[in-house]
Amino acid sequence: MEKNSGMRMKSVVGAVMLLSVCVLGGCTTYWYQEGKSFRQAKHDLTVCQTAVRQRSPDREMEAYDGKLLRQCMEEQGYRRVRGNALPAGLMRESSPVFGVPGVAGTIE
Repeated sequence: MEKNSGMRMKSVVGAVMLLSVCVLGGCTTYWYQEGKSFRQAKHDLTVCQTAVRQRSPDREMEAYDGKLLRQCMEEQGYRRVRGNALPAGLMRESSPVFGVPGVAGTIE
């Protein structure tokens, strides 16, 4: 029994370390468009999220929702950029959902 809990603890520690390295190393992605303010980027993301919810009210279609959101943001000129590749001095807000891009833009 103790051997099993030791292996489980190693798995948890490994997952936490991987997540920490990823977050600190810039794995987090952001919707970014050069010249757009943070406020505008956040507004544009909200507009796209609203449009996706209207087109796909069935919550079982979440993978499809992600495609629609990506398409909407890309049509507005945004691209997904890793945090460590963003220009310095931008305001950033990570998504509360791991793996989902946040937003980044210039400070007004």
